[in-house]
Amino acid sequence: MSVESFIVEKIKTSSHNITKSQKLVADFLVKNSDKATYMTANQIGMDVGVSETTVIRFALSLGYKRFSDLQDELRQLIIGDRTVQRLQKANSKVGENSALGLSFQQDIQNLHKTLEQIDETDFNEVVDLIGEANHTFIIGLRSSLADAYYLGFSLNAMLGNVKAITNTGMDLEDCLLKADEGSVVIGFAFTRFTSATVEAMSYLKAEKNCKVITITDSVRCPTIPFSDYLFLTEIESFTPIDSHVASMALSNALISAVGQKQEDKVEENLNTLERYFNKTGVFFEK
Repeated sequence: MSVESFIVEKIKTSSHNITKSQKLVADFLVKNSDKATYMTANQIGMDVGVSETTVIRFALSLGYKRFSDLQDELRQLIIGDRTVQRLQKANSKVGENSALGLSFQQDIQNLHKTLEQIDETDFNEVVDLIGEANHTFIIGLRSSLADAYYLGFSLNAMLGNVKAITNTGMDLEDCLLKADEGSVVIGFAFTRFTSATVEAMSYLKAEKNCKVITITDSVRCPTIPFSDYLFLTEIESFTPIDSHVASMALSNALISAVGQKQEDKVEENLNTLERYFNKTGVFFEK
């Protein structure tokens, strides 16, 4: 269902009469559905030329308890449509024999665009923060799980004080308990944004005063307002699922830079691990 059809249907079934000012709000939501899902009622009111109260009352008239509830439903509708549209677009563009080349070309473009968007000064400051941190916690849930695990696994082998949080169980609770103002939190948050990721990062910033870094695909990511650093990555893909190639490349760059900055510590830790691996026969040998 399109956003326009959704809004029209809601208005038709509403038990309240929609005022002229509220119709302006409805028109704005239809024409600006993407950005409207992350704007405040006050911001929308200013763009439309009506009061914040009018925007809120419009949502109430459609049966929602809060304006944010209407935004949540619109957001899910838009994202759901995009997944299907992405598959249809991919099928129309990718021929039977061209998926390999087109996919690689798209990821190359993603890498170039991502590199252009990264502030190297911010990157170097984050590298220093990771090297000096008491603890580094890397959060990535659902589709971001692989990103968080890879960066966390690699950095922990080098530094020994890094933990990847890939579920909402004991690891997350351990993070919430142990994090302090000397900790660094890196969160992977891609559209759709996972509520648990946003809530955990918000808590760690507000209550634990951690340094927070967001890696995301969107300037509308809800963790940005309380992040100290932001890295935007491109995720375009010829599949219904986003490409995380650029995110992994950024992780590789962080791993490489940390290794160079913390050379002595990293060498000592890696040698310790290698001695253990050799002693216990962790890896297969002929």
